Amino acid sequence: MPKWIRTLSLRNKLVLTILICLVLPSLVSMNVSNLLTRDAVKSQVTDNSIESMRIVNQIVNGQLRNMIYVMNFIQFDEKLQPSIRELGRANAETKQGDIIQYKQTIMNRISTVIDTFGNLNVTLLLPNHEYVASYTTFSFNPNDFLKKEWFPAVEQISGYNVKWIGAEPNYSRTTSQPYLLAAAKPIRINDITYGYVIVGLEMNTLQQLFDQYKNNESMVIIDQNGRIIVDKDSDKIGTQFAYQDQLPQEDGSSFVKVAGEDYILLSNQVTPDWRLVSMSPYKTAAHKIESFRKTDFFIQIFFLLLFAVILLYMVRTLTKPIARLVQTVVRIESGQLGERSNISGGDEVGRLGYVFDRMIDRIEDMIVENRHEQELKREAELAMLQAQINPHFLFNVLNSIRLKIMMKGDSENAELISSLSSLLRMTINRNNAYIPLHEEIEINEHYVKLLNSRHGDRVSLRISAASDTLFIEIPRFMLQPLIENAYIHGLKSKSGEITIASRICEDGRLQVEVRDSGLGMSPERLAALRNYLGPIQQVEDATSPALSGIGLHNVFERLRLIYGHHFDYEIISEQGQGTQIMLRFPQQARTEG
Repeated sequence: MPKWIRTLSLRNKLVLTILICLVLPSLVSMNVSNLLTRDAVKSQVTDNSIESMRIVNQIVNGQLRNMIYVMNFIQFDEKLQPSIRELGRANAETKQGDIIQYKQTIMNRISTVIDTFGNLNVTLLLPNHEYVASYTTFSFNPNDFLKKEWFPAVEQISGYNVKWIGAEPNYSRTTSQPYLLAAAKPIRINDITYGYVIVGLEMNTLQQLFDQYKNNESMVIIDQNGRIIVDKDSDKIGTQFAYQDQLPQEDGSSFVKVAGEDYILLSNQVTPDWRLVSMSPYKTAAHKIESFRKTDFFIQIFFLLLFAVILLYMVRTLTKPIARLVQTVVRIESGQLGERSNISGGDEVGRLGYVFDRMIDRIEDMIVENRHEQELKREAELAMLQAQINPHFLFNVLNSIRLKIMMKGDSENAELISSLSSLLRMTINRNNAYIPLHEEIEINEHYVKLLNSRHGDRVSLRISAASDTLFIEIPRFMLQPLIENAYIHGLKSKSGEITIASRICEDGRLQVEVRDSGLGMSPERLAALRNYLGPIQQVEDATSPALSGIGLHNVFERLRLIYGHHFDYEIISEQGQGTQIMLRFPQQARTEG
């Protein structure tokens, strides 16, 4: 440390430290942050523009879905089909009154749909040149659609697809707009075309939506050739979009330069042939965020300086009592335990001096107490560290070890680890209180495999479960205590067979049975066990027999709490013939009312 720093007083050292370690790093950090967050701001601006684009896209898609709905309605409505077919078969011999009646029926039915939308013009063309239109046809003959250059493409449409025509000169004359947004599709049955539907959307709704953008921003719909088909300025409809070649290949964003200024170019596909395109200057979009960042920067500077001034004042106030406290500490360190700081006051330093003096008075007792607390603390920290081990981490590690062992060809040990991993996974998964019977059986298969790995394949587990019971949900870990009981007390940890069986009783309840080929029980022990496993209120006063204490008691208590009086059991056992435990309960959990 330079000599001139060592000669400074404590107050000056603190002032210098504050300037170096607080003010200077903060200023550098804020400037570096501004440089590093430019890309984040750019991303945020793009995200904001995409969100605005998404809202507009929803409205545009809603209008286009209305057009598709009307066309599908005409094609599939059962009440329309008879009149359309009759009108399509009309010829010179058909009475004019019948033709008018067919048209009137069709128009009335179509009106029930388009009247709810309010901005659609519908034309139905038939092969015999008859037509039905929702608009006046004094100045336009709908059969002229057959002469349009796009009409052959409509005839080539397959399935239920739609031909998106684009901007079509306004033929309805119901509004002053020069264009309608048109789409068409053929009406077919068994690949036989019996009519065509042309729907024209008045653009006022979309143009009003696009008109919300400022003069230097634009929102348009273009076709696959880059021609503008919807724009807030009708004069631009039919012209070429200038930045077609710079659009992203898929839905997304890109940046283009216009007169030296960056613009955000967004694109969304609204139909197979049309794209919704937005173009807005980056500077305008980022103005609010940049303004916020500048304001935030100046606020940070202001509070940083204010904090430094206050801190300097507090340093000056605290210097003297702290120095006195330091001198007291030095003397106490030298062994003068009778020394006191005698610092008073209502602030933290005054309270610190008072507490420090009282602490010296009890130093010997505190040393003993502190040692004891440190021991408890170390034990608690150890327990916390042990508790922090993630069971899912253990499960994943077991799977990794199993794969490594399997890759080395040791399939037997790999299968044991797989069983342990599966059992661990089911044990730590406490999300479901009930699991299907087949999963419970699978858990116990893994459990028996692990038992056999410890004791040398002594137990053979046989499953005799009816197929209609496998997916019935039962309480988790209901069978494991019974299997453990059969192994420890029935087979006496020796070789033998344990069977899990299930079926549906005549009264509709599920019966689950666990039996072993072990030693069995005498009548006296069986009676004592039944007494112990009797009603719940008697369990606290009963003495557990040697067969099984906690395991069976917990299983039976759980089942009684869940199923109430709908649960019953039966235990059959003879010496030398093994033990059979049958549990019967409803297929769905319910409690006594």
